[in-house]
Amino acid sequence: MASQPLRAIYREGQLHLLDPVDLTEGQEIQLRILSEEERVLDALRDLLVAIPEPSGENIDENALAREIEEGFRGQAPLSDTIIQERREGP
Repeated sequence: MASQPLRAIYREGQLHLLDPVDLTEGQEIQLRILSEEERVLDALRDLLVAIPEPSGENIDENALAREIEEGFRGQAPLSDTIIQERREGP
């Protein structure tokens, strides 16, 4: 089974899953509990483009700009995504 994020609510000392899961009886899983800040930082990490350390050479800024633009091609502007998420809520 591929890794999948799970949403849950902690209530009365127990985690209650909000989404169905594909698990077998007795299967062991690992949970990672994130604060709201950690969730935001994880989401932002997905948007970042890895830039290698400068090797002493001049960086081709135009090529870098094209690479970043290509990475976002076909996606809605980030501002639209933020507005939509605020309307829909968590």
